[in-house]
Amino acid sequence: MEHHHTHQTDYLRKIKELDQATFFCFNESSQKLPVAIIRHLDFLDENTLVFDCSYFPLVEKTWDVFAAELHCYKKGMPYSFVLHGVAIISNTATLRVTFTIQQVESFDPTVQDDSKQTILMLITWPYKYIAQMSSSLIGNIWKKEGDLHVGNAAA
Repeated sequence: MEHHHTHQTDYLRKIKELDQATFFCFNESSQKLPVAIIRHLDFLDENTLVFDCSYFPLVEKTWDVFAAELHCYKKGMPYSFVLHGVAIISNTATLRVTFTIQQVESFDPTVQDDSKQTILMLITWPYKYIAQMSSSLIGNIWKKEGDLHVGNAAA
């Protein structure tokens, strides 16, 4: 559980470091519409952030809650994130948006992916186990054969 929290804190730190995103919302037909480029993200907590839009599609202004995405990236940075969540227009006059993160996709080559290591270990484990067992068996067979020869000579 602690590892997950550390990972979450790490990606939040990196998103804050990027501090910009492309904001998309989904309309009633589930079409993804680019809305604005956000130049600053304020985090209220680990799952909620707020930002101001300079533009919002007129048709969509009648909504106040909708599915949305933030694509966080910056030229020259090795990582990027896609935040999936729910956006609420908290102030229609200033187009202030409150975004609640529900899922995060990360593209971060700087982080070792534990799941890839685990899969590799699962794939190689049987072979490692067999190699250890066979060397142990062979060692025991040689030892027993040696004991037999010594035992036969003593008899």
